[in-house]
Amino acid sequence: MTTKQTNLPTSSITTSKKRLTSQDLRKALNRLSDIAPSDSPLISCFINLTENLQATLQLFDRQAKDMARHFVGSRLLDFQDAYGEIRKYLTDSVPKGSRGAAIYARWGKRPLLIPLDFKVVLETKLVVDTLPHIYPVIETRDTYHRFAIVIVTEKEARIVETVMGAVTQEIFTARPELRERLGREWTRERFQKYRDEQNDRFMKQKIEILDELMQRRGHNHLVIAGSPKMVARLTKSLPTRLKDKLITTLFANPSNGIYPIVVEALEVFTAYEHIESHDRVSQLQSAILSAGLGVAGSEETQKAIAQGYADMLIINKELPDSELRERLVRLAIRNDVPIETVKDSDVLEELSGVGCLLSYRPHSNKSVAKP
Repeated sequence: MTTKQTNLPTSSITTSKKRLTSQDLRKALNRLSDIAPSDSPLISCFINLTENLQATLQLFDRQAKDMARHFVGSRLLDFQDAYGEIRKYLTDSVPKGSRGAAIYARWGKRPLLIPLDFKVVLETKLVVDTLPHIYPVIETRDTYHRFAIVIVTEKEARIVETVMGAVTQEIFTARPELRERLGREWTRERFQKYRDEQNDRFMKQKIEILDELMQRRGHNHLVIAGSPKMVARLTKSLPTRLKDKLITTLFANPSNGIYPIVVEALEVFTAYEHIESHDRVSQLQSAILSAGLGVAGSEETQKAIAQGYADMLIINKELPDSELRERLVRLAIRNDVPIETVKDSDVLEELSGVGCLLSYRPHSNKSVAKP
């Protein structure tokens, strides 16, 4: 497939060479949700980068060839150029260490190229439409939501923030060296007492930093990892507001690096997220049965989001109507409504696959804004 030798305007290109923060991802999703359709086709590419890239590109080439049959004239050329940009990015520009990527490309009068690279995998898929398909990124974000990890041993403490499996912020604090004082100027009893006092101050300081970080950056999930003794000590010292956010504790050795701990934490978190999503469905069902703060069905859900009284969109991952799913996700992003994706829920399926928890019930009927 040949492409025209034309460069995209700089203003239409979003690159992701740096670490993708939660704010970066939010901005990218907002931009994607605001994209208006044009005459040119828009390609949404999702790829599992842990698989053989050449084999995946061959698969994409075959799919693109079949898709190209649906276009003629300038639309065909625009499709070919958009696909060429995606292929070029995958072969030349994917940051090292990425495990998954979502790339959006369009040519023509309103060109764009928006690549998003992640430390977690996405299901490989190539889609062409008039608007970007956002749901696969939303589903991945919900599965691998950002959380904080505290890694603590007798020698050090690290507070790590993750977004989509990538470490985006790390606070490192080494323990003060005390060992050389033992046998030189202190008795063993004095050393032990001083070390215990230092440990208490050390824990208190780390908890203060952690508490501030989680409040300031809006984290609702916490994992503590490290040596058994220090993990137990830190967990016991947590205030209630942090204990309520603690998902699990892991016994791990940070000398092998942080990433293996992040991977293990992600495995635990995905299982936790599955349980949490089903709890949301139970909450939605209870609210609907009691005529409380919950609605189900595409029409009522869209109305709640558009009119500003939706507190959370709950959507079935297996929803057959992908067009409806994309429309509701775009609307939720535009209105800053959190999205919970749910898998294997018969209850949600009985509720038509979509629903909303509400912040309040309106007393007057308002017109529904168009998504």
